[in-house]
Amino acid sequence: FDIKGAFLCTPIDREIYLKLPPGYTPPPGKTARLRKSLYGLKQAPSAFHGLFETWLLKYGFKPIGGDRVTFLYREGISVILLSIYVDDGIAACNNKELYQWFLKDLGKDFELSYQGPVS
Repeated sequence: FDIKGAFLCTPIDREIYLKLPPGYTPPPGKTARLRKSLYGLKQAPSAFHGLFETWLLKYGFKPIGGDRVTFLYREGISVILLSIYVDDGIAACNNKELYQWFLKDLGKDFELSYQGPVS
């Protein structure tokens, strides 16, 4: 799956001001401050990963390993193994209903593009 507009929906946790384009003169005393991330902003991937990781932890996923890109969710004997790279994810699950629940809930908070099963 791909999370559409991932970098455009992510709040940023620091003050970042923009240099305005030539020809644009802001009103006196005004500046251009970013409130949400943009593509091309060097902090964008990190900000999105923090947001997505918080979502996963809220839903009971546990990180595997030190790099925090692979997560595991257990419900009885059913598991979801998820790996995320930037705004793309791949998941493996041994329970179709659990996987559908995961995609449905993920889709409530993030706009998804689902590419179908990996072959």
